[in-house]
Amino acid sequence: MISMSADRFLILLDFVLQVCNHAITAWKHSKSTGDNLNNRTDRPRVTEIKERNSVATKEALLAAARVEFQKAGYVGASTRKIASDAGCNAALINRYFGSKAGLFDGVMEACIDLDALECLSNDEIVSALADIALSKAELKAEFDPIVVAIKSSGSPDAQLVVRNRLGNPMVEQLASLIGGESAEQKAGVILSLISGMYVGRVSVGAQALSQSQNETIRPMLTAALRAILTSERT
Repeated sequence: MISMSADRFLILLDFVLQVCNHAITAWKHSKSTGDNLNNRTDRPRVTEIKERNSVATKEALLAAARVEFQKAGYVGASTRKIASDAGCNAALINRYFGSKAGLFDGVMEACIDLDALECLSNDEIVSALADIALSKAELKAEFDPIVVAIKSSGSPDAQLVVRNRLGNPMVEQLASLIGGESAEQKAGVILSLISGMYVGRVSVGAQALSQSQNETIRPMLTAALRAILTSERT
């Protein structure tokens, strides 16, 4: 057994205590640094992450809904398919939009933008509107609010959304571009003419309105549109 004097024992004890103190100090420093890293203000908070995720989820649902409503209309659209295509649970449709009608409202909200017509002359506006009318000729994959509205006309819920989000706003925007007397009525007739081209070509399938007849139909359309825009009360 190794004997040790009291002096040596005290020196050794002091050395051990110093080592322990250094170890404790280092541990406290590393913990403090780790806590600071965990509490850095530039790290996203949990609520911020959830908010970002909810925004992304809603956008994914809207994008999938545009495709499904374009393809099947309001009644035929499947909320399960929309959710599946968006990569989420169907219950999230009710969470973020309240219902299928709420999702349809979200899709149709602010979908009308006629700003591109503002800088055009009357003749150019007529030509642009004729192009829009003639484009309602085929079953396109991309979202077209007028086509979706026509396909969804069998649902009272969808009709209400279309009236509030599409019909009235489109008439108001077009009327502001037309200006003058009876601008809203002229805009309404033009909207009916454009919608009617889709009904005649796709829904009814009238051969006389087929795309092969565009060269004949276009002058008629432009003449009708010009007559509407220049008409005055008698």
